[in-house]
Parts: sequence; structure tokens; C-alpha cells
Amino acid sequence: MGTQWSVTLLPVEGLQSEGWLQAEIEANFYTINKSMSTYISDSEINRVSAAPVSVPIELSSEMSAVLEEALRISALTDGAYDVTVGPLVTLWGFGPEFKGDALPSEGERLAALNKVGYEALVLDHATDTLIKREPRELDFSSIAKGYGVDEIARLLSDRGVQHFLVEIGGELRASGVNPQGLEWKIAVRNPNVNNPQAADTLPLRDLSVATSGDYFNFFTVGGMNYSHIIDPKTGWPIQHDIVSVTVLHESAMTADAWATAMLVLGRDRALELAQAEGLAVLLLANTDTGLEAFASERFLSHDEDLK
Repeated sequence: MGTQWSVTLLPVEGLQSEGWLQAEIEANFYTINKSMSTYISDSEINRVSAAPVSVPIELSSEMSAVLEEALRISALTDGAYDVTVGPLVTLWGFGPEFKGDALPSEGERLAALNKVGYEALVLDHATDTLIKREPRELDFSSIAKGYGVDEIARLLSDRGVQHFLVEIGGELRASGVNPQGLEWKIAVRNPNVNNPQAADTLPLRDLSVATSGDYFNFFTVGGMNYSHIIDPKTGWPIQHDIVSVTVLHESAMTADAWATAMLVLGRDRALELAQAEGLAVLLLANTDTGLEAFASERFLSHDEDLK
């Protein structure tokens, strides 16, 4: 997935040496990467993206499950989250192919926008088949890491490990307690990269957390920052006061996707949707008075429950 991963766990009586467990974890990662990475030319996701229109495409059960969740969130956000956003991500230079720090033309933006739209995908999850009504590319960059976290957490649980912390590229799943017998503590990075202090610290038990921000992956032209978070409705990188979104959820996959979706939606719509869907969401915004936090009711109640 082009990022780092780590697993921390408490010893389990009878568990064999960690060597075979790490090998099993890495074998799972290999399978997920081979299915969902756009950086691997013959990956399943690239084959699906290249498949013709109107022909049923057989999917692996894993890809079908991820796509089903991506389409659900795409619909709930009215396309602010869109699993077919890939052409726009590539256009702005954040895809598999390198592109210099230059703005695309209006014609290029509109042409890429015409290739985006989740509504053209018809998934039958019961048979794990997909039909594309129009040519579309899939982009799982905002959901695959979370799926990977869920899969490794499931593997550890199946091996009898009850207390662990799984992390892939900043998306995490905590189970049980830490070595001190307390809830795992997760720091929310301050969007100001020059500030070493955490913006918040979250206690986690049997829960996942994902954070999406626009403060690391961007380029600058004419004094303006252009983020890797692209609004699929406009074809432009997001430009608003929200700089970071953290989502707590039972599923790291779902938290991963919602974190990106909320960042695209902006403060008011994100909090409104978080309330409607019962989501635990923390938004960090750059305001006239400095960095300010905005949280959903579910997030505040979680924070109080674990204090």
C-alpha cells in the first residue's frame, strides 16, 4: 500500500514464535495489495477498471465487500465521496503516475470530471458481480488501508490474540487493553506540522480510528496549496477551513472512508451527516482564532464514556 504498518500485541499462552505470525500477516497484505493496489499493473482493481462496459465482471468476495461499502458511503454523501474519483486524483498529480506541480487546464478538469460518477456502477453483492454502465475506474486509496486493518485484526482474533493494536498508514484498530492494562491511547496529530503536541488524545477499546487531513500531501502554485483530497463534484482540491477529520468506528474500513468523505463535505454538512448517521467525528479547523475543534455528539459521548 506504499506505507508502513505495525502490530503490537500482548503475549498469548501457547502462541508460537512471532516469526510465523508476521509471515501470515504479510501474506494477507500481499493478497490485499494484489487485489486493491492501483500501483500493481495486473491487480484486480486495475483489471476491473479496464473491463468493458455492460459486461458482468466477477469480483473477489473481498473486493465486492469493499466496493459495497464504498458505494454506500458514496450514495449517503451524494457523491462527495466517490469511489470512481481516480481520474481526478491522477489529473492533479496524486495518482500512480508522477505529474509535475502544475495546474490542469479547464478542459482537462472537465474531461476528467466526465469520467467520474459512482452511479454508473451496479454491484450485485450476492453474486459478487459488477456491471459498469459507463467506463469507470475504481480508486480504493481512501478505504483499502482500513480494510487491511480490519483483516489483520480478524486474523489476530482468530489466532486467539485478544489485546492488540494494528496500524496501517495511520489507520488503527485497538482491541482489549495495552501492556499496562489500560485502554490504548491514540494521539490525533496536530495539523500544524511544526507543532509537536498532539491535537487530542483518544482512549480506544475494541474500536477503530481513521484520520484524513490535507496538511501533508499537497503542492503549491502561486502561493496556494492544492491538496490530494479532491472534491469529486467540482474536480478541484478541497478549499475550506477543515484541515483534519478523525472518525471512530467499529470498522476501520468504514472509518477510513468516512474520514475522507467528511473532509470533502466541510464543517456544516459533515456534522449534519455525522448526526444523522450516528458517527463519532472530530473536525479540526483553521479559524480566525487559530486551530479549533468541532465534534459530533457521538464523539463527545465516546470521549466521556472512556474518561
